[in-house]
Amino acid sequence: MGKIKKGILGGFSGKTGTVVGGSWKGIEYMRSLATSVANPNTSAQITVRSNFKSIVQIMSKVNPVLKASDWNQAKKQSAFNAAVRINFDNAIVDDAIDFERLSFGEFSRAGLTDLHAAFENDDTNFSLDLTWVNDADGSISFVDDMVVVVIVRTSADGNYEETTINYLDAKREDEQLHISIGLVESFNDGDTFYAYVGAGHNPKKPKEIINIPAKNVVRFSAAAALRRAVNAGH
Repeated sequence: MGKIKKGILGGFSGKTGTVVGGSWKGIEYMRSLATSVANPNTSAQITVRSNFKSIVQIMSKVNPVLKASDWNQAKKQSAFNAAVRINFDNAIVDDAIDFERLSFGEFSRAGLTDLHAAFENDDTNFSLDLTWVNDADGSISFVDDMVVVVIVRTSADGNYEETTINYLDAKREDEQLHISIGLVESFNDGDTFYAYVGAGHNPKKPKEIINIPAKNVVRFSAAAALRRAVNAGH
């Protein structure tokens, strides 16, 4: 896509010949018309579109966190667009999304230190217990930083299912957190959950930075708990 810096006619909007002109965030641009594709439904193209759609859906769900990241400071690009582009470039491995490689921004705040997780169930409910060390230094981490947990669920075949974002009462100084995931019967055998854990202030205030570092990813499966629940019913 070309940007119009100077020109006799200046910027324009709409289609002219084989190019389309418009304006976005004060930037005049023009691009060529898309060429037709003989077969837009090849296996490779379907895979690319599916991966792109899943990344867009995930990033749409966590947009408040993205806006609280340093990506929101990018020039001439929204935090959401940056997230989609970066994750599409970095989180696709062998034509599939590697969910442990998803990223939700670059941050000036510190994440949670020495994070540990335990996946629990009582054959009725799934839950996640988290512990960490409070090492707030008053510079890039604070005792009253709010803990934020993003949970992404995939199906047994690795396809994206849903994303939930949890703004919780726990603070950095608490050093522990219990999260209820949901009823066992709500999920399927083989479902996998990815919990991305971070800390910061209210993500609805863009100047307050949330940090969900890539290393703070917890992966757990619903399969074992579901099998126990089924066995208990016989």
